[in-house]
Formats: sequence, C-alpha cells, structure tokens
Amino acid sequence: MLKHNYYGNYTAESFAQLPLVLQRFLSYTQYNTTSDPNSTTAPSTQAQMAYAQLLKAEFESVGVKDVKITDKGIVMAYLPATEGLETLPAMGLIAHMDTSPEASGEPAQWQVLDYQGGDIVLNKDKNIVLSLERFPGVDKYAGEQLVVTDGTTLLGADDKAGIAIIVETARYFVEHPEIPHAKLCFAVTPDEEVGRGTENFDIEEFGAQYAYTFDGDELGGFETETFNAAMVKVHFEGLNVHPGSAKNKMVNAIRMAMDFIARLPAESAPEKTEGHEGFFHPMGISGAVRGVDLKMLIRDHSNSRFEDRMNYVRKMVEEMNKVWGDRVTADIKVQYHNLKNYLDKHPAVCNLAREAYRRIGVEIHEKPVRGGTDGARLSAKGLPTPNLFTGGMNYHGVYECLSVTGIQRALDLGIMLGKMSAEVKTLD
Repeated sequence: MLKHNYYGNYTAESFAQLPLVLQRFLSYTQYNTTSDPNSTTAPSTQAQMAYAQLLKAEFESVGVKDVKITDKGIVMAYLPATEGLETLPAMGLIAHMDTSPEASGEPAQWQVLDYQGGDIVLNKDKNIVLSLERFPGVDKYAGEQLVVTDGTTLLGADDKAGIAIIVETARYFVEHPEIPHAKLCFAVTPDEEVGRGTENFDIEEFGAQYAYTFDGDELGGFETETFNAAMVKVHFEGLNVHPGSAKNKMVNAIRMAMDFIARLPAESAPEKTEGHEGFFHPMGISGAVRGVDLKMLIRDHSNSRFEDRMNYVRKMVEEMNKVWGDRVTADIKVQYHNLKNYLDKHPAVCNLAREAYRRIGVEIHEKPVRGGTDGARLSAKGLPTPNLFTGGMNYHGVYECLSVTGIQRALDLGIMLGKMSAEVKTLD
C-alpha cells in the first residue's frame, strides 16, 4: 500500500482495521495530482507521472506481475485469463489519477464520520459547513459513515476512489486463482479532468475488448450517456484610446464581451438546468479595453440540439460583427460526443453491467452524466466503456464526500464483473 503518515481521526492501529479498499483510498488522498488545463505536456503535471510510478508499485504489491507505464503517464496492468479461457473477450477496468483544478488538491485532512444527519461542520475555525440547504442529498446517508475533509481541499474521491476499487479488484483475483475469469486489463489515466485523459490512450496496447470506468456517482449509479461537448474560445478585438477623447474612436472589448454574454439564453445555464437539459457556460474571461478573451462550454445530450447550440454561437458572432465591425472571432472545438452514440451499438456490454448490479443486490440508477468521462472518448475509439459508481458526491469542490458503504459496494461490483467475464463468449 502507498506510504502514508496521516490517519485522520484514527490511530495507526485502528486505521489498519478499516476495509482495505478504504485504506487505499485514504492513503491516495495524501498525494496531490491536480491536472493543469494550461499545460501542453502529457501528462500535464510531473506530479502525475510520479504518482504513476507509485501506482505501478501498488499494483505489483498486490501480486500483479504485468504492469507498465506509458511515456504519457498511463498505468496499465494485466491479469492473464484463467487457463482455457484465453479466447474470451478481455475486460478492462479504468480510473483516472488526476483531481480537478477547480479546488486545492493538496493532501486532504480527512475524517471518517458516523453521520447522524443534519449539517456537517467541516471546519469550525473557518466556518466551513456542508449544509443540507445547499446539498440536500447528503441527508439520506444518516446512520452511515461518510469521509469528508476539513473544507480546505478536495477529498479526491473523483477519482482516487476508482483507483482503490480497481486495485482491490486486482488483488481479489490474484488471491483467488480458483475463480475463473477472462483476461483482466486495468488502467489509470492522467488528465481526465482537463479533457485529455484518453488522447494518448492506445486501445490496442490496452488489449481489452470492452471496459468500464469507475468514475464518480453515488451508490447504484450507472451511466451510459454523457453530454456532447465543445469548448468555445471567443476573441473580442477592441481599440483603446484615451477615455477623454474616445468619442467615435474607442471600441471597448469589455462591452463587446458583455454584449455576447447577454445574447445567451438566460434559462440555458448550468445553474438553471438538469437531466437532459443542455447549456452554455461562460467559464473564464480575461482582457482589457483593447482585447478580451472568453472561454465557454457548450453541452447537450441531444446530437441535434448540440449542433443547434454551436450554430447559435456562430450566428451570434455574425450578428455582432455587423454591429461592431468584424471584431469578434470564435473558435469552436468539439471535445467529445455523447457516450450513448457508441454504447447503443454494444448492448451486451451494458446488459452485463446491469446483471452484475442485480447479482450483488444493488438497485441500479441509470441517468445521464451531466459531464463527460474517459469512457466517452474510449468508446469513440472503439472500446465500449460505460461508467460505474464509486460512492462519492459533491465533486470538484471542498464539500466533496464519500460514502464508505458506497465504495465497498463498488468493489463488490468490480469483483462481480471480473467473475462474469468468464461467461462472456462474445459481445455480439
């Protein structure tokens, strides 16, 4: 297990009595693996490459002999098929190592709570409270154990909980050679949070014919749909002169940017949408009178509405240039397409997962991901990859938490899928 010297609200002795999957996860939270959206390297941070070396050792420590790290920081590990099952389709389990740059990824000051309901005071000194008013869904975990932080960092359950699950799944099959299974392929990717998790992922090198990501969601979550996604970079070219003599001369790029944002449908924003509803999301702006750059996300589950949204932006730019004199440009780049576009062609992969939920006695909750996963891009490359739960919630912020029951049942799911791989004769 990765070295750790922080035991939260436990002694070293009591920490050692926790379920191994939880121990692994909590030890993983002590490593900062925040990805960098502005980096051009792969992986985007050296910390992730260093962490990949640690994870290689982690897989080896549980008895996995075939482990490698690609030059782009992707960890791949393999368990050979049980003798006689070598021709069955190989199954993959995948997680990502990086945490979101939207909040601090410094080593988490975690604690495991026996949650009895109500608001959770994360940090009394800083008055940081996980309130039910803002996060009403937490209350359903009353009577269970929750892992939280002191409110100054991410917890990192997205997606270090997923790593703990697949490492423990690998350990289970190493220690139970009597249980038949197809070839099992494990991977941990960098830079998922900045949309680059699979850009250097070679599915032929990985070797699986189908796979599942353990990446987020609460107990029972199963995702076969994601957004269609695009990143929009808009530039507003201004003309600056002294404000005292600016009449009929100055072109204020800040006002142009304000005009652009004002033209976006007010009801089509992340904070006003849910379910299958898409949105426009201005997420970053910089500049001055002489020039402004705006970054914006376009998201929609519907393929046709996604195209409509991109065309809406193009039309906005045309109309604004008529007003402002050809000073607005927009670069629209598609990041990924809806996972459903690809999984609909591989129903057996999804049905296998549904049966695994049934066999372990976990009620399945299928809903669209209001985001993306590595699975969307992997599926586009030809590796059908739905997403499975890890037991966490409130991701990408300091109110992130993890259900202990959730991560344990996710491990049960990983093990069951490994067992069921021996039953998969074909994916047709």
